[in-house]
Amino acid sequence: MINHMEQISSDAMLKYVYESRDAIRLIIHHALYVACAEKLAERSFRRIYLVGSGTSYHACIGAAKLVQTVMGIETTCSYPMEFVDNMDVIDSNALLIGVSQAGRSASTIQALDKAKKHQLVTCAITADMNAPICDHVDLVVPLDIGEETVGPKTKGYIGSIAVLDLLAIEIAQRLGKINIETKSQLIQRLLKITDSITEIADATEMWFQNNQQLFKDAKRFIVIGYGPIMSSMLEGSLKMLEANRCSVTGYELEEFMHGIYHSIDSDTWIFGLGYPSRHYERMVRMMKYLEEEKEAQVFMIPSQRPNGFHWDFVNDDMFSSMEYTVPLQVLAREISLLHGIDCTKSADPDFHKKMQSYIY
Repeated sequence: MINHMEQISSDAMLKYVYESRDAIRLIIHHALYVACAEKLAERSFRRIYLVGSGTSYHACIGAAKLVQTVMGIETTCSYPMEFVDNMDVIDSNALLIGVSQAGRSASTIQALDKAKKHQLVTCAITADMNAPICDHVDLVVPLDIGEETVGPKTKGYIGSIAVLDLLAIEIAQRLGKINIETKSQLIQRLLKITDSITEIADATEMWFQNNQQLFKDAKRFIVIGYGPIMSSMLEGSLKMLEANRCSVTGYELEEFMHGIYHSIDSDTWIFGLGYPSRHYERMVRMMKYLEEEKEAQVFMIPSQRPNGFHWDFVNDDMFSSMEYTVPLQVLAREISLLHGIDCTKSADPDFHKKMQSYIY
């Protein structure tokens, strides 16, 4: 066990997963989002747009329900280029928040520029206060999580959701849409989720060490989710893909049932995220079908089987997108280590320069 813990402390991706809990505590303690909230509370918006790519987009999905609920304003998540190319009817009395951990996403900057052209108030959430994105917005909120130098972001995903949530909670309280007591309760609910991140990661590590032989030949992964943890499905799929560099896809439960099942066979490893909602029994029934009739390798998170992955998730429909992602973050890295893949090193350090997808 000591050797394995030494491996965690020396592996950047796993280390950042374990740092996520304390990072959220520091975000709340430093409260760097308050200054922006004060200024935004002076305005009245009819709509909020959240834009970002990859992990940042998934964070927008993870935060959208809380933002819309506490603000009482329609909140739309969009890929930046979808906003740039296809959003023809834009409410000028709106706020657009662009999320970019590196602060260099060319597409997110284009979306912010379009928003400013339409007289929207613009705000960026970024970990680099000197990044190019800061020159294209009215306001900047620091993503106050410390460094994260590896490509597959984990701490940044959790932190981006938390900053979006806390910013919305702060604005809503200042506008009188929620009272101080409700604000405190929401923050405590967020902390109840994020304070368990280390323990969830430990439980995942222990389960994987006891079952790693099940993933020795894994070459194709599918992640299925629904409802409040859709962003966990999206982000978990991306982490599996970035870490293992093989075929990985993610599907909403109902979408999976409309044709994807045809392609399932014994060479498919499937993770089903089992949030306890009205869809849960259908998920269980489908996973049983895929195992028994398609002979797929299926894993429910959490599992009811004696040798399955067990964890007592909080299951908070506002914040659980953070907790359900952690097992997939850890498994993504552990499986890549099992396969001898160092996902902490970029497959092409000059990719964004070649594609002109980052601004330098």
